[in-house]
Amino acid sequence: MIISRIGKPRKWKRWKSKFWRITALRIRICKDFGKTRWFKAFVCGIVAVGALPPWFVYPCLFIAFSGLIWLLDRAETRGEAMKIGYAFGFGFFSVGLAWVSRALMIEGMGFEALAPLPPIGFGIWGGLFPMLAALAAWYAPRGVRRALAFAGAWTLSEMFRAWFLTGFPWNLIATVWADCPVMLQTASLFGAYGLGMVTVFSASLFGLMKCPLRQKANLIAAVPFVILSVLAGWGGYRLKSAENVKPINGVLLRLVQANIPQGQKWSRDQAEQNLMKHVHLSRAKGAEKVTHVLWPETATQFRLTQDEFARGMVTSALLPDAVLLAGSLRTEQSKSAYPPYKLYNSIVAVNDIGKELGYYDKSHLVPFGEYAPLTSVFPFMRKLTPGAIDFSRGKGVRTTNVPRTLPVGMLVCYEVIFPAHVVDEAERPYWLMNATNDGWYGISAGPYQHFAAAQMRAVEEGIPLARVANTGISGMIDAYGRVTAALPLGAAGFLDVELPRRTEKPTLYARFGNAAPCGCALLVLGLAFFTKRKKQ
Repeated sequence: MIISRIGKPRKWKRWKSKFWRITALRIRICKDFGKTRWFKAFVCGIVAVGALPPWFVYPCLFIAFSGLIWLLDRAETRGEAMKIGYAFGFGFFSVGLAWVSRALMIEGMGFEALAPLPPIGFGIWGGLFPMLAALAAWYAPRGVRRALAFAGAWTLSEMFRAWFLTGFPWNLIATVWADCPVMLQTASLFGAYGLGMVTVFSASLFGLMKCPLRQKANLIAAVPFVILSVLAGWGGYRLKSAENVKPINGVLLRLVQANIPQGQKWSRDQAEQNLMKHVHLSRAKGAEKVTHVLWPETATQFRLTQDEFARGMVTSALLPDAVLLAGSLRTEQSKSAYPPYKLYNSIVAVNDIGKELGYYDKSHLVPFGEYAPLTSVFPFMRKLTPGAIDFSRGKGVRTTNVPRTLPVGMLVCYEVIFPAHVVDEAERPYWLMNATNDGWYGISAGPYQHFAAAQMRAVEEGIPLARVANTGISGMIDAYGRVTAALPLGAAGFLDVELPRRTEKPTLYARFGNAAPCGCALLVLGLAFFTKRKKQ
């Protein structure tokens, strides 16, 4: 008994001593971890997300980018600068796109265990682009020239991101201004890329301030306010000149938002009920004045122009002379043995007697969502959405002539996020329609960010855009990016909206496309590095 009583305290003391040594080591590691520049850059990337839709906390933008420049100024090697840029991008994209995981957590899909992967994957992929910008900035001399180099390189990296691996220009930094119409107008000149370059440059200048503030530092601190004030002043003038623009006569659009949960959307038991919900909303109060009814992407399981039952329901949804523009599946006979037909994600135009008036097939498909890439190399890969057959790619954006309205350009889902690739330049449309289904992502930041991208395209092209979404946000955006009417996210209903006019002349960005922001970015980089060579 005596031995056991003596042994226990000794054993306890040894365990206690070991515990505190391990705890002290963990605390020291955490402190060192927090002191590393790449970890601080990771935090800056997360902070930058606060400026994106739906939050629009603009100070986050200046804190994040000024902090990043401050860290780059202290990077001693090229490799350290690359790590700082990569860590910033990892934080920005992993947190800014974390909502994508919601698509894998829909009941019955069976992918719940994969939910943590999208944020990590987007972080790994997205970190590459800020890394390139940080590397270019590190080679530039410190000060204003480094901020110039970073802004120019950031812009080129965003343009590269819109092309690399089929492209994914989601959350371009210019979308932080979607809630500020006066700032948004600059996109009509140089697009989202050009506006983003000015934004990054202005935000980065705060990183050049010194404490205590000197006269030069005070001047540097004032530059962003001067730049943004000039842009806001010009934007206000542009909006003022558009106050008396009247909508197009004789056109009234009804945007139908059925708000069908994604878990029920492809249920065979719910197919007829889902179709009936769209029909009832289409014929609700005030339908006699409506000229065009708009339904969201793949509004129902039925192929509206190829299924007799669905065609009959469509005719009951429309009053005489009305036209339906609806997202729908569409098939064509295939030349190969398998699959026996081609499947398209389309928008179809149908009149009140069920006759097809035209269609548009989605051309920019979502990897893994609508088709499985590289199946010839990796045959085990498959898409994550319902259906055994991959969608086929359409022929590209084109303008469609629809009775009782002006020519329209149609876009399906995330096709609207690609600057300079939303209209047919051979025949510019008078308005755009974006049919989408954001029901995959529930009540999250995703639909707000998607809507902001639609606002950017409207301003860039000077063309109004009607956005109709299954669960929201549906709304009408005029040619200046202003939201004239909208249905909230997660609500069922409809909107009857007039069709705004496009701008009298194509915008500067519509005429020159990405050549303007690309040229400006190269010029800015040239200024930053030419000064360095001259000094040396």
